Amino acid sequence: MENRSSWAALSLFAVLFFIWPIAHTIALRNVLLFVLALWLGFQWDRERARAILAAWRPAAWGLALFTAWLFVELLFTPFWREALSAIQGQWLSALLSGFLGVAIVARRGGLSPRTVLLLFFGTLIIQAVVVDAQGLLWMIHHAQFPHGLAGRRWKGLTAGPDKSNYLTNMALDLLVAELSLRLEGERFLPISRIVMTALFALLLLSFYFEAMRDGLIDLVVLAGFLIARFVYRHRQQFTLRRRLIVAGIVFVVLALIGLDLAFDHRWDSLYATIPVAWNTAAHRKAWLDAGTPLPLLPNGHLVAQSNYLRIAWIKEGFKSLFDFPMGLGYSRSAFGKALLLRFGPSPRMATSTNNGLLNLAVAVGFPGLILWYLWYGLLLRGALTRLHGKTGYWGRALLLVALDAGSRMLVDANMQDYMLEQFLFLLCFLCASTVFGQNNMTSTKGPPQGRHDIMPTQ
Repeated sequence: MENRSSWAALSLFAVLFFIWPIAHTIALRNVLLFVLALWLGFQWDRERARAILAAWRPAAWGLALFTAWLFVELLFTPFWREALSAIQGQWLSALLSGFLGVAIVARRGGLSPRTVLLLFFGTLIIQAVVVDAQGLLWMIHHAQFPHGLAGRRWKGLTAGPDKSNYLTNMALDLLVAELSLRLEGERFLPISRIVMTALFALLLLSFYFEAMRDGLIDLVVLAGFLIARFVYRHRQQFTLRRRLIVAGIVFVVLALIGLDLAFDHRWDSLYATIPVAWNTAAHRKAWLDAGTPLPLLPNGHLVAQSNYLRIAWIKEGFKSLFDFPMGLGYSRSAFGKALLLRFGPSPRMATSTNNGLLNLAVAVGFPGLILWYLWYGLLLRGALTRLHGKTGYWGRALLLVALDAGSRMLVDANMQDYMLEQFLFLLCFLCASTVFGQNNMTSTKGPPQGRHDIMPTQ
C-alpha cells in the first residue's frame, strides 16, 4: 500500500513538473498544488520536518520575516487591494510550492529525494529536447544555421524563449553540480559519462536555439564555480591534464559568448545607447508609453529597443525606489504604480522594469529588499557549508540554483508567476534533501550506482 502511495505521489509530481512552465495551465497547476499539499500534509512526519527546520532555521526565519513584511506593508500602501491580491495569487502560491519541496522529503516512508530530483531533471530535459527539435527541423527545412538573436528563437513548449532558457539553465545547474563531483572523484546521479556528455551537448544546443544573451550570466557562474572547485581540490598537484580541463571549460564559455556577440547586433550599439537612454527626461514618452517611437542614436540609426528600454527603466526604477523607499506593495507591476504617482495616468504606461531586482525593490521598498537579501544570504551561507561529504551534491545544486536565479534577477523579471513557484520549490526541496538525501554518494573508483527506484530514506 505504501509503495502504491509513493507511485501515486510521484505520478502527480510528474504531471506538475511537466506542465509547470507550459502556458495556459494555471488552473491545472493550482489544482495539483492544492491536492499535493493536502495529501502530503496528512503524511507529514513531524520528526523529519523538525530536523529539516533545525538545519535551516536561520534561512527559514529570513523567509518568514520577508513574508511578514509583505503584510505589514499593506497598512500604508495606497495600492493595498492590488498588493493583497498579488500576495494571494503570487507569493502564497510560491510558498505553497516551497512547502511541497519540504513535504515530499518529510513524508512518512518518503520517496528517495534522488528519485524526485531525477523526475524533475527529466522534465527539464524533455523541455530542452523540444527546443532542439524545433531548431533542428528549421535548419533542415531551410538548409542553414539560425543566427541567434538576429534571426529566429525557439521556445519549446513554453510561452517564450526566455521562459525556456530558465529551464535550460536550471537543468545545467543540476548537471554541473554532478560534474563538479565527478571532477573530484565522486558521483551522485546514476548516469554514465556518455550520457552526461550527451546531456551537456543537448542543453548547450538548446541554449543556442533559445538565443538569450541574459542567459550567458548563468554560464559564467557555472564555469566560475567549476573552475574554483577544481582548482581548490587539486591545488597541490595542478598537472597539465588538469590545466587542460580548466582551459576547456573556459573555451566552451568564451565560444558561446563569442557566438552571441557575433550574431546579436544589439551589442554593436550598446555603448552608444547608454547616454541616450540615460537621458530619460529628453525622451520621456519613448520609455514611459509602449509603442511610442524610439529616439535615434548620434549616427542617425534607431536605438535597439531592448538596450534602450532596459537602461532607461533601470534609471527610472532606482528613482522610483528612492521616491517611495517604503515600497508600494507587493506586485509585479509596482513600477507602473510608481510611474502613475510620478507622472499621472497614461494609456500604455510601462508596468515593469524587466529587472527582477528593481521590480521587487519598488514593490517592497528598502525594508523588504533588506529582508529578501538577508534570507538569500543565509541560504547561500547554508549551501556553502554543505559542499562536501554526503551532502555534497545537494549543497552544490542548491548553491548553483540560487546563484543562477539571483544573478538572472539582475537582468530579467524572473521572480514572478510559475518561475517563482519553481524556484522556491526547488530551493526548499534541495534544502530538505541536504538533511534526508545523503545516502546515495559513491566513488567513481568503484562500480557506478544505478539503482534509483522508489525507496524510504532512512
